[in-house]
Amino acid sequence: LLCLLGPLGCGIQTGAGGVINSLQVRAGSSIAIFGAGGVGLSALLAAVVSGCSTIVVIDVNPARLGLALELGATCVVDARDEDARDQVIRATGGGADYSVETSGSVHAVRNAVEVLDVGGTAGLIGLGRPGAEIVLDHSVIGFGRRMVGIVEGDAVPQDFIPGLIGLHRAGKFAFDRFVRTYP
Repeated sequence: LLCLLGPLGCGIQTGAGGVINSLQVRAGSSIAIFGAGGVGLSALLAAVVSGCSTIVVIDVNPARLGLALELGATCVVDARDEDARDQVIRATGGGADYSVETSGSVHAVRNAVEVLDVGGTAGLIGLGRPGAEIVLDHSVIGFGRRMVGIVEGDAVPQDFIPGLIGLHRAGKFAFDRFVRTYP
């Protein structure tokens, strides 16, 4: 039981809280999630619960992309594809309202910002290596796109974790599908 509930206080809270608390995604919006590990899949489940109409998950692992589709992603993209960024933009109808980056890769961070529609917000969760720099074309940010750093999903664990457990019990937050697969 602890191996199932323990991750709620770290990666699951971070991914889900990033979508629900930090970004406060709106129903009917589009989101691109970079990384399909525990944090990214938690963000995916939160996007489903929040009513996002388009959920694109980007990763390099085919098994994780398959699981993302099973958990509610509307589209998956192999991050190794040369045109991965363009695929995400097409899948979101011209750009995502939100994006979440969970890997800390500077390439993925740049893509998470560049796939945004005008006025979109990128939530940066993954931590890169110290000294890593992100280079962005100034015009990308110049159209109201925003980046926000996210720590632990901006959650108050005493309130947020019982809510996630309640969603799980109601069959709406199947985090057990990947906690056992990706400890």
